[in-house]
Amino acid sequence: MAKEQAQDRADTGTPGDDALRCAVCDHRITERAYRHEMSGAHEHTFVNPGGFEFRIGCFVAAPGCAHVGAASDEFSWFPGWRWQVAVCGRCHGHVGWLFRLGGDQFHGLILAALRG
Repeated sequence: MAKEQAQDRADTGTPGDDALRCAVCDHRITERAYRHEMSGAHEHTFVNPGGFEFRIGCFVAAPGCAHVGAASDEFSWFPGWRWQVAVCGRCHGHVGWLFRLGGDQFHGLILAALRG
């Protein structure tokens, strides 16, 4: 019971909250403090092979995400890094990708899928 109450408090936004939340269900995805630069910038705009454009922000952690599907190195926006789809841990909406290279990892999160 105490664990559930702590999780409820963690999911509740408060003034001055540093959280970035799922734009669909308000689940806490990451924190502004987790922002990270890759290839010299925190924000990037990429187009996938289907022609869809994504503006992403890079984060060292996104504890509110779940990861689905197999990791792939096809069409990686960060050469050498394998990617896996990241979804909201509550509503399972697509919020970005987890990128891995060796023992390193970061999340590329779709900025339009977050609010905060």
